[in-house]
Amino acid sequence: MANYIQGCARNQMFLFNTCLDDMIEEDNIIRFIDKYIETLDMEKLGFQMHDAQLSAPAYRPQLKLKIYVYGYLQRIRSSRRLEIECHRNKELIWLTEGLAPDFKTIADFRKDNHNALKNVFKNFLQFCHKLNLLAFKTVAIDGTKMRGENGLNEIYEREQIKKVEKEIQEKIDAYLKELDEADKKETEAGISINEEKVKEIMDRLNKEQKRLEKIDFIQELFEKDPELKKYFATDEDCRLQSDKGKVRAGYNPQIGVDAKEKLIIVADVTNEQNDKNQLSPMLCQVKEIKEELGIEEKTEAVADSGYFSEKQIVETAKVEDFHVVVSADAEAKGQKKDDEPDCIVEGYTLNNFTYDKEKDIFICPLGYELRKITQSPQADKNGRLTNKYQAEAEVCNNCKKKCNCTKGENGRILRVSVNYEFMLNYANSLKQEENKKIIAKRKEIVEHPFGTIKRSLGFTYFLLKGMQKVKAEFSLMCLIYNLKRVFNIMPIEELNKALTN
Repeated sequence: MANYIQGCARNQMFLFNTCLDDMIEEDNIIRFIDKYIETLDMEKLGFQMHDAQLSAPAYRPQLKLKIYVYGYLQRIRSSRRLEIECHRNKELIWLTEGLAPDFKTIADFRKDNHNALKNVFKNFLQFCHKLNLLAFKTVAIDGTKMRGENGLNEIYEREQIKKVEKEIQEKIDAYLKELDEADKKETEAGISINEEKVKEIMDRLNKEQKRLEKIDFIQELFEKDPELKKYFATDEDCRLQSDKGKVRAGYNPQIGVDAKEKLIIVADVTNEQNDKNQLSPMLCQVKEIKEELGIEEKTEAVADSGYFSEKQIVETAKVEDFHVVVSADAEAKGQKKDDEPDCIVEGYTLNNFTYDKEKDIFICPLGYELRKITQSPQADKNGRLTNKYQAEAEVCNNCKKKCNCTKGENGRILRVSVNYEFMLNYANSLKQEENKKIIAKRKEIVEHPFGTIKRSLGFTYFLLKGMQKVKAEFSLMCLIYNLKRVFNIMPIEELNKALTN
């Protein structure tokens, strides 16, 4: 018979010869989590505190924050699962000192303290700065897409709402008719009713009647707000987001990452479908963090072509202590420009024309002049202020290259931004070797955090509903990423020592 290691008999009586603290290793990260959270001024951070006048005692906010920090580190976000882990997980039992709040208490803590959770993220940044883990020399900005708590079947469109109402009413009528027929059979033919089937029909009928009440409510919202085209019934702040060929209801989280140790310094969320309007708001938040930490050095900020917007680039050029580099790859790939005629596929664009600043005219590739025809700048469909320049109709109509320029009979027209010279100089600056290196470095700075958040930690969707709560949950996700990153950079002993100094 093989000699295997034998366990202890389950009915064997014995006494523990170790205390709970001996079961947790000295270098276990939960010891740092425990010490760090105990150093926080919970009231100053904005956490809801227990009213001392109430007779019933409450759980300390520190305890509930420890549960969430540990849970998110272990990819456990459900409040029900966290309640279970508080009873059986020795690390959580150590963290909570044997206490186990019910799932509703745990869930309410996350729901009711959204501003405070964002403040904890900022507080940990101060700790990272104290450890000299932040430099703010280069900051990369990027966004991603995450699903919200709103299924596609809970999105209602103004044009379709009447059709949905009609379908629901038809189902209700069908169920009522089925119940009437069952009553007739029982009264006239004496056939007994199948009570289980009737109960099933009644359940379906009640469900559809509740849906009809919801549709009536949504129709009222459409009537009150003519601008409202779609209503997201589960999470009103969700919007449709396109990600890798799939369209889902969700959000567009944004991060700013410090290049030194790839720590997230800014975490925000928007429901806009692209990043065109996010560059300036993100830089303003980076500036605020720098001011809070007392950092005065100039920062290089880099973003990909998704952020390439004339309005944003002009705005960010005014932000002090920043050198902003936004890749123009999308522009260089031959995408249609605002000045390009719809009928010309590979024709002359604004880049093919030469600007004469002294005469304030444009000269086409064949040497013909386009003169300004607007008295003052006019806003185009994207809100840019532009001037129009037009060639003489006779010249264009007799030009041998007209097929490469325009099909119009009145001469080629250029719509040129008032920031034309600034943007031209900006585009030329991107060709400098220094800026090329920054753009090339962007991926390795900012895509690592999103990879960790979505793949290693498994955060691909939000549990909370509403913009403010979603922002808080994303701040919590980014706090967890920063914690995980710091644990990989520095030994636990040094981190614990830094807390006491």
